[in-house]
Amino acid sequence: YKIVIFFLLINAIIADEAYNTELVSQLIYNESVNDCWGYTSEDGIEYAIIGTETGTSIVEVNSDSLIEKSFILGGQSIWRDIKTWGSYIYIGTENNSGGIQIVSMQDPNNPQLVNTIDVVGNSHNLMIRDGYLYIMGSSDIAYLIILSLDDPENPEQIGLWNEEYLHDICIDNTILYGCGIYSGAMFAIDISDPYNPHTINYWDGVPSAHACWVSENGE
Repeated sequence: YKIVIFFLLINAIIADEAYNTELVSQLIYNESVNDCWGYTSEDGIEYAIIGTETGTSIVEVNSDSLIEKSFILGGQSIWRDIKTWGSYIYIGTENNSGGIQIVSMQDPNNPQLVNTIDVVGNSHNLMIRDGYLYIMGSSDIAYLIILSLDDPENPEQIGLWNEEYLHDICIDNTILYGCGIYSGAMFAIDISDPYNPHTINYWDGVPSAHACWVSENGE
């Protein structure tokens, strides 16, 4: 079956909280798609990064068109998670031997796969914050794996946390909040020393804790 990715022009009418949308372009994939992330080049061109069953599609977003610039092949999987740091894209997958693919966007017209790090085989979710890559949902090493991006093409594993499977995380300064989807618990983890993350608190009663975010006031 076909999955259609829509590019919408959104016009927000704040006065009555209504939203008008107009379809201006679409890109059709002949396989299922999953995650979507964004990247903006140094010259201000925006790109949509789309995970598919067989790899990752990198699409230039214009005011009236969508142009696929590159397709990065990856292992067969219904799930990928994508994040960016600097001029690099990081791609995780639940394929057991997929690792973490690193794609250079230094030439946005010709994205290149520059490395596949095998610190993990599979993963469910990625987060990047302040020069660190956080990997979740891996069964290989630990439930939370922290890598330094000082060398963005060759990340270095520096920290592990292994108390419970985390489905997703968010970070507020030096506190990482993690979702324990299977136990219905939320964790507050101190990452002030990324080499030694440790739990400072947790609370339960959050059924199927899936994803989280911190409000602007830190609450």
